[in-house]
Amino acid sequence: MASSMLCTPIHLALRRRLRILSRYAVMVWVLLILVGCAVWAVALAMNIVMLRRIRRLDRVQAPAPKSWPRLSVVIPACNEADTLELALQSVLAQDYPELQVILVDDRSSDDTGAIMERIAARDARVEVLHVEHLPEGWLGKVHAMQYGLQKADGQLLLFTDADVRFAPGALRRAVAFVEHEAADHLAIIPDAWSESFVVNTCIAAAFRTIALSQRPWRMESPDTKDALGSGAFNLVRRSAFEATEGFSWLKMEVADDVALGHLMKQSGARARLLIGTGQVQVAWYPTFRSMVRGLEKNGFAQIARFSLLRAVVLAAAATWLSLAPFVAFTWAGAPGLWVAGLLALLSSVAGSFLLGLLVGFPILPMLLSTPFGDLILVGVVLRAAVLGTLRGGLVWRGTVYPVAALRAGVRVKF
Repeated sequence: MASSMLCTPIHLALRRRLRILSRYAVMVWVLLILVGCAVWAVALAMNIVMLRRIRRLDRVQAPAPKSWPRLSVVIPACNEADTLELALQSVLAQDYPELQVILVDDRSSDDTGAIMERIAARDARVEVLHVEHLPEGWLGKVHAMQYGLQKADGQLLLFTDADVRFAPGALRRAVAFVEHEAADHLAIIPDAWSESFVVNTCIAAAFRTIALSQRPWRMESPDTKDALGSGAFNLVRRSAFEATEGFSWLKMEVADDVALGHLMKQSGARARLLIGTGQVQVAWYPTFRSMVRGLEKNGFAQIARFSLLRAVVLAAAATWLSLAPFVAFTWAGAPGLWVAGLLALLSSVAGSFLLGLLVGFPILPMLLSTPFGDLILVGVVLRAAVLGTLRGGLVWRGTVYPVAALRAGVRVKF
């Protein structure tokens, strides 16, 4: 009887503490939901800013320069036989008057080198280089760009990929813009699409992530450190590039395209960014399987930064941000929380619509990128991080790159 009487106050105290903890837990839960919803309002505001500030190549009005500077187009390729020929045809069909095309066959085991030689045999503007050996301490693509640079004699240098196609007159428009703006670096975000609808939702999710994390509209300001590059179209002025540390600074940077933009910006180069809708185009991975395999490098190196723990934390945060508006809209635990969820969902729809207009992307996969594209990319990144951790590095294009060497070569942190 005495024991029962002693326990009663203890039980009551425990119940009071549990109720207090429960209230705090609900408050934290609601706060997390509100933060997740607020991010979508911020994303909408950023998309509005981008729509106002970032220009499109097909809409810029730049007069032709008095004389066209010589343009050297450097295209590295490793086992790109499936896409190379059509890409080269689009380059060689350009009406640019002072054009040099340097093709770098980076140790290909397919018909890439043969296709290059065949095209060079019938067009004097084309030179072919073959990389037989990759020097220690270099990534294959960065070394191939450096190798091609040694043969380039243009005042302007365009580094692009072997699967990029250019609309007629695209190079003239881009160079006229660069000359008119007195720019030292021009990055063009390409049209990207896939034959797979699922992959297109992931492309849309990637567009939104870049817009939210990289603040591309700030790239052109000399007062910020924000910079961006594009593997599809990085055009640099030779004199400005030679004032930098060059590709030796980037030799082990997986995100070489973005890092090139940072290299130019930190040297004081005048940077510009355009959207390449209808002008610069790249067909992304044709199937979901090829996308999962192709994003192993970027997922482990750029996003996870070679850390499985970081990948898990980022995956949890991205999953929550993607689902928070739906949780808020459907959860009945807090009166009125559905309003925040509804506003977040409307912000997401409006932001996706505006971003789709800006980059010329189909609206349906853009709208479905949240949550479907987001969650798929989360899974892809986690897979890449697990594989990279188990392998102790990256296996890319037949070459093994240890984590220690890659970490030492990081120049851009996302």
